[in-house]
Amino acid sequence: MAHWVIIGSSRGIGLEFCKQIVARGDSVSATVRGDISRASNLWTLAGSSDQGAQGACRLLECDVTSETSINRFTQDLALIHGPQTSLDFVVINAGILKYPNRATEMCPFLSSDPSLAILIASSSYNDFADHLHTNTIGPIICANRLLTAGMSIGSIVFVSSDSGSATKFRAFEDGFAGYAASKAALNQALRHMAAELQRKGSPTTILAMHPGEVATDMANIAVDWEVEGIISVEESVSAMIEVIETRTIHDSGKFYTWEGKVLACGCRSCT
Repeated sequence: MAHWVIIGSSRGIGLEFCKQIVARGDSVSATVRGDISRASNLWTLAGSSDQGAQGACRLLECDVTSETSINRFTQDLALIHGPQTSLDFVVINAGILKYPNRATEMCPFLSSDPSLAILIASSSYNDFADHLHTNTIGPIICANRLLTAGMSIGSIVFVSSDSGSATKFRAFEDGFAGYAASKAALNQALRHMAAELQRKGSPTTILAMHPGEVATDMANIAVDWEVEGIISVEESVSAMIEVIETRTIHDSGKFYTWEGKVLACGCRSCT
């Protein structure tokens, strides 16, 4: 029985990972942002598993935008499983999309009121920063803390996006500048993490994954282009699990689609 850690599990892709992991007989430590008592979907899943709430599915709190929360989560996970525990797969799924976020429109509209203009500009700046904190910095710091917690980790998988591909620029994605920048930064940071671990002789595999155009709440936005190839969250997660389980240390640092295809991120091994 494999043990998974899914960071960002309250809904969508993260929740579906937990459902499929439990259904196949594996165990999972699932995290939510904020009060875990409000994670009704996960509590239902935990309570319905054969091993009960403290068996196949354990719930933990982790807010990737808070270093304090990340440290507490890592400590709790190590305490529950023991410092010598082997975590087979860690999937860092936490992420946000605040749409639209254009590089040329830090201020959505002009105002004759100076105080209002400052407020608007500050809000737009914060939205851009939120993408970086949630989609890039938090996930990398979370992986760092897990790697230094004394637990053996088979693979760490970062849920990324083809919007962050450095060699396949999607010019038609109007309003995705902040999101795309955060995912591109994530892809580069995790590649450095993979290279650093390889130099240290670590057996942990680092992967980036594009889940596809998945029908989730986060993707439920009105855009000016036709989104092609929309797939269900069940299809996406099922395919990603297969890819994750079949990749080895020799694939570390690569960027895969849910179909198992290498997606160019700008590095030599992906181009």
